[in-house]
Amino acid sequence: MGKEIIRLFLITIFLLSHLFSHPVIFKGGKVFWVTQTLNYNDIRFGTSQTSNWLIGGRLLEDRNLNESFVLINNNYLLKRWNAPNSQANIYLLSSVGINTKDNKEMGTFGIHGDWENRRYMVMQMMEYFSHNESWVSNTRLSVSPYTVDYTKMSVWLIANYEATYQDDEYSSTLIPVVRLFKGNYLIEFGGNDKDIFLTFMIHF
Repeated sequence: MGKEIIRLFLITIFLLSHLFSHPVIFKGGKVFWVTQTLNYNDIRFGTSQTSNWLIGGRLLEDRNLNESFVLINNNYLLKRWNAPNSQANIYLLSSVGINTKDNKEMGTFGIHGDWENRRYMVMQMMEYFSHNESWVSNTRLSVSPYTVDYTKMSVWLIANYEATYQDDEYSSTLIPVVRLFKGNYLIEFGGNDKDIFLTFMIHF
C-alpha cells in the first residue's frame, strides 16, 4: 500500500475519531479492522453510537482497477434474537464516499445475517459496490473443534465461499479460513491456489 493511501487513511481516522463513532459492538466501543483479499484491501475504524449503530471510516482499495476510496461507513443492527445457547443477527450495511483519484462519488450497501452458538456458526452477506456495479456474496459455514470459556483462545474452522456478479458474469472461490479469537483480538487467515484471505480486528 502506497504512502498516499496510508496518509489518506490516517486523515480519515483523525477526522472520525471525534465522532461518537464486525458489524456493531457495545455502545461507546471502538473497533479497528483490516481485511485483505486478492481483489480488495479494506481498512475500517468505527465507534458504536448506540448498541445498534456503528459509524466510522473506511478506506477501500480495488486491487483489480487500481482505485481507492475514502468512505464513511455505517453498520446498523436491525434485529437480534437471543436464545439460551445461541444468537442470530441481521445487519444493514452502507458506505458513501469518493474516489481518491477523481473525487467521483462511490457507495456500497448490503445486508448481513448470522447465527451462532459455541460450536457452529453460519453467515451470509451480500454487498453492492457502485464503482464497478458488482454484487459480492459471502457465505460462511464454521465449526469450532472445541469449546472454551471466554478467558481462553477460541479456534474456528471456516469454509468461506465468495461469489461476484458483474456485467452478467459470475465468478466464485472457496477459501478455507482459520479464525483465532481471544479477548478483544481476532485474526483470520486462509487461502487456496489463487486467492488469499487475511483479517485482523481489535475492539477497545
